Amino acid sequence: MFQLPIIVNGIETMGAGANANLAQRVQHLENIIQGQGLSKLLTQLNQLESEVRQLQGENENLQYEIENLKNKQRELYVDLDRRIESLNTLEGNQSLDERNDEENSFKSGGFTSDSDLSDQAYQHALEVLQEGHYTEAIIAFTKFSKQYPESDKFADAQYWLGEAYYMNQNFQETITAFQAFINDSPESLKVPNAILKQGISYYELSQKNQAKDKFEKIVAEYPSSTARQLADEYLKKIQ
Repeated sequence: MFQLPIIVNGIETMGAGANANLAQRVQHLENIIQGQGLSKLLTQLNQLESEVRQLQGENENLQYEIENLKNKQRELYVDLDRRIESLNTLEGNQSLDERNDEENSFKSGGFTSDSDLSDQAYQHALEVLQEGHYTEAIIAFTKFSKQYPESDKFADAQYWLGEAYYMNQNFQETITAFQAFINDSPESLKVPNAILKQGISYYELSQKNQAKDKFEKIVAEYPSSTARQLADEYLKKIQ
């Protein structure tokens, strides 16, 4: 009869020990699970960091390619404008051959007329631009415009000044110079290109509404111009 409490106490002691052992095992398993979860999270984090670095590298490459494309685009437009200028020069040469006798006799006396001086200054500025010296071209065309405001090439000088600013990425000055050209020669075949470059300049300055106005003007008023296609592309970007 007196052995029963002893047996009961023994059973309780064994049960308590078993419970303690079970709790330890559960805790151990939880630690393992948590450790594995942390390791997995760290692995995922490392993968994400690697992907971010890769994306950053790709983004830098894209920015570089975009900048190259912009430069090529500018060069293409300069080449197009050169071709137009060459045609204008051929026409101008015909008129030069028809100068009156008074001018010819003036030149035969060993003097150089203002017209000749302005032509030389204009050609010099144009050559500097064509050689890719845009800052020097800006100076040369600005000087020409101040010295020869009555020259028949004054409007063209304003156009090429805008071109030099554009190639030099002076976008605010580009807009101003091309507007002066447009105001002076609204019927020129170069007007669509001038408006286009105004639009691109506004776009580069993040003034999207003004850019959109210029591109829409090209679409509406110059639908058959070479500038139309690029204007459409920029309108897609803005919208």
